[in-house]
Amino acid sequence: MKFSLKIVIGTMLIVIVMFSILGIILIHKNFKNSYRLQMKQNIEEHYLEKYSIENNIKENVSSDGMIQKDMLQEYLYTLTSYLENSRKLAIFIDQSIIWNNLPFGIEEDVIKNNVKIYDFDSKKYSIISSSVIVNDQVVEIVSVYDITPIFVVRNQNLIYFYLMDVILIIFSGGLITIFVHYLTKPIKKLNDTTKRITAGDYSNRIDIRSNDEIGELASSFNAMSSAIESKILEMEKSVEEREEFVSNFTHELKTPMTSIMGYAKILKQNRYTKEDKEKALDYIYSESKRLEVFSHKLLDLMELSNGRISFEIINTKMYFAAFKDLVLKRFNEIQLDLDIEESNILIDEDLITSCIINLIENAVKASSINSKIKIVGKKVNNKYRVSVIDEGCGISSDEIKRVTENFYMIDKSRSKSKGGYGIGLSLCSRIADLHHTTLQFKSEVGRGTTVSIDLEVVRNSEK
Repeated sequence: MKFSLKIVIGTMLIVIVMFSILGIILIHKNFKNSYRLQMKQNIEEHYLEKYSIENNIKENVSSDGMIQKDMLQEYLYTLTSYLENSRKLAIFIDQSIIWNNLPFGIEEDVIKNNVKIYDFDSKKYSIISSSVIVNDQVVEIVSVYDITPIFVVRNQNLIYFYLMDVILIIFSGGLITIFVHYLTKPIKKLNDTTKRITAGDYSNRIDIRSNDEIGELASSFNAMSSAIESKILEMEKSVEEREEFVSNFTHELKTPMTSIMGYAKILKQNRYTKEDKEKALDYIYSESKRLEVFSHKLLDLMELSNGRISFEIINTKMYFAAFKDLVLKRFNEIQLDLDIEESNILIDEDLITSCIINLIENAVKASSINSKIKIVGKKVNNKYRVSVIDEGCGISSDEIKRVTENFYMIDKSRSKSKGGYGIGLSLCSRIADLHHTTLQFKSEVGRGTTVSIDLEVVRNSEK
């Protein structure tokens, strides 16, 4: 059963039950008030009649003290003939009936001081009886009143009420259906949008603007959809990058492996000169070395993907003094200048060392032999900025956006000839992420490149 139908049926049941209960209570209460007023009026009339009959009896008592029945009957005739014989009376003297114009017979238990309701011929009557003693003679007076009209009015009210109940069901059912349709329209939109998103249309959103719970739900749903779309796009991008990584990885392995296998085959066939042998062995060694460097770079990249990092406080003067010796031993063909402002920084020393060495390695590849490379370290905006500056070929603005991608190389022929794989800047970018910062590139084609990284400064009070 649909939610909207449940609301319609539930609301109608509540309205009908409450309306019926309140209506029946109201009709019953009005009936009781009418009945009580009618009975009070009948009792008052009965005692007036009793007083009148008692006076008449006392005025017409014979000399021997006996009640003159003929005179009483004549008076009763006159009394009951008034208003078209509307008064119904029965008079008993010492249990002998002397007057009776009732529409039905009187049983013995009625001739007592009481009030009774009697059903006769589809009508209802109130029977009121009382007695009076005159000269030791017991006179029983029985008055009968037709109270059918108040029951008829009650029954008519019930019929009218049931008719109104039916009309209420029809009209309220229609109005509630329209209202529920309007109320559940946003929910239907939400359901339709959910189905479209399930089908793969992650860009779909709900256009609901209201300040109620439905509006809040729509806003939350749209936020959830945006998050899902973002995650899906991120996953798709990740899959694409992974596929591209595998493709580039396979390609990078294939070239040196093909060369090694080719020269190994030549050596195996023993059909070569001494010069060819030396050339083959040199090539096999250089390509093997290249694969070794490549594997180390990949291991470093995988190590960083685990996110493990150990921060420590480092003095920049001491750090870069030792760092310069390390760099000059590794790159003996470059001129390295340092401009370092003393400060204390919070870093993972091994990772930052690896990052700066990779930046210098890229600077070397982009520069001519014996060109100058400069490292500048200074405080900028409460951070310590380390910049590696070269005078090399530079990078275009379009290529700067992609230089941190895995295996991306600006000039593949030159990079490979110098042992490049397009992984160095990826490593640097990941190291920057782990230090909650990013690599900043500033370059001009033909005039050089500056790559900077901002590191956390430790104040003296924090040491």
